[in-house]
Amino acid sequence: EEEGGASSSGANQEASTEGKPPIRWTRAFGDAEFKAADSSHRLLATPDVAVVHLQNKHQGVAFVCRALYNAIGRAVAVSTVFRRSAGRPRMAAGALVDAAVQWLGQVTDQLGLGSIVVQFEQRHEASSSSDAPPPQKRARKEEIPSQVRLRHILLKHRECKSTVDKVRNKQVKRSRTDAERLLRAVMEEVLSRGEIDKKVFTQRCKELSECQSSLKSGELVGDLGWVKPGKLGQNFDDTAFSLRVGQLSDLVDSDQGVHVIMRTA
Repeated sequence: EEEGGASSSGANQEASTEGKPPIRWTRAFGDAEFKAADSSHRLLATPDVAVVHLQNKHQGVAFVCRALYNAIGRAVAVSTVFRRSAGRPRMAAGALVDAAVQWLGQVTDQLGLGSIVVQFEQRHEASSSSDAPPPQKRARKEEIPSQVRLRHILLKHRECKSTVDKVRNKQVKRSRTDAERLLRAVMEEVLSRGEIDKKVFTQRCKELSECQSSLKSGELVGDLGWVKPGKLGQNFDDTAFSLRVGQLSDLVDSDQGVHVIMRTA
């Protein structure tokens, strides 16, 4: 296992009897070799535990590494990213890492920047009637349509089923991380005024999208037409059919690549 350079918080570290230096950090906590009595190194870690009482006003939770948290400006910056992402956890998680990389400049693998963001769904209060069904179940039955009209921006990457950009007739060599970063920048621009800027969406779709729907004209740029479940996979369906008309999605994965979806009808 590879050893990095940052020490873990609250860790009790011991040098071995052979006089070797202690392990400052390792990803091999579950490696049996390090648990044996005669192993060359020993690592004892006592985790920090914090209890947070969540309230209705909380929109979600962000788990970020200490280096990232300090680099971006701590709690104020995290709250700002939450507001700008407006309920899109993948956008928020990536934006936190992007901000840290931009601030720190060149970043090595040993720094291990990472973030996990969880956004909470808002639930309405249950009806006072004892025989009324739960509101979320009633809404789900009424609101999920049989088909939706969608526009999207698609970026392919090396892990896609097909890595050919049919719009520009070339092979796509970017990584999934690069595809997500490019789309996050698009989302930031589209949402910069607090609502969806359809002109910016159309412009960026023409410039970047690797779906042939980007070759359409006017407000049909990126249009997929009426989409029924099963066409682009479960992840795509789960997101597309949960959107309201006029709403922009978070980043969405499919076999074709990474999408940003806008529901139009």
